[in-house]
Amino acid sequence: MTTVVSRLYDQVDTANRVAAQLRSDGFPEQTIAVVTSADLAAMTAAGVPAGVASNYVRQIQAGQAVLVCRAPFTPFGAARRAMEVADSATALAADNSYIRQEPKLEQHLNSVLTSHPMMMTREDYAGSGWAEWRATHTLGWPTVTRRREAPDNLLKGRGPMSRLFWPGKLLSDKPRASRVISGRRHFLTSARSVSAHRSRSKILTGHPRISELFGWPTLSKRA
Repeated sequence: MTTVVSRLYDQVDTANRVAAQLRSDGFPEQTIAVVTSADLAAMTAAGVPAGVASNYVRQIQAGQAVLVCRAPFTPFGAARRAMEVADSATALAADNSYIRQEPKLEQHLNSVLTSHPMMMTREDYAGSGWAEWRATHTLGWPTVTRRREAPDNLLKGRGPMSRLFWPGKLLSDKPRASRVISGRRHFLTSARSVSAHRSRSKILTGHPRISELFGWPTLSKRA
């Protein structure tokens, strides 16, 4: 999705000043056009829809100019910034049109590797300066760092780190011992750990209450 920002200004100098501001903000040269005459073909070639271009052709007079800026969907915020710059000067007519653009792969199949990660990149993006709009560039985050020496506290060398301090094998192919019980919930449980007979009760049955033993009343009558 591309946003075509177009404005009709009363003076050519105004259109050129706005175009210069867009360039300084990072918009590539091929996305900006200034049309100084009632040229329908030049406006449509710049990206202005035919209906909007026809209105500009009827309104434009000598000494006036139409500014056109094609802002792509990415980087995010490019279209909004183009509108802000275009509206910084008073315009006689204004339009913001949204057009859908699809890459024409048949034009590049003989010169571009179809498996390349940037095969879908348009011509007005590759090498045009839009890369300066990346979030990493805006925030000052380096995407590539120079190679540095590894600190001394890191183990160097190949192979599993555990082999560096454990000389034995990590896995064994020894057959399972016969004393291991498989298929049981508690694999350590054996016949010796569970007794078959009941344990004796350690609770005295029929023993009198301690209050009866000492003759203590458990209830008292109200006076």
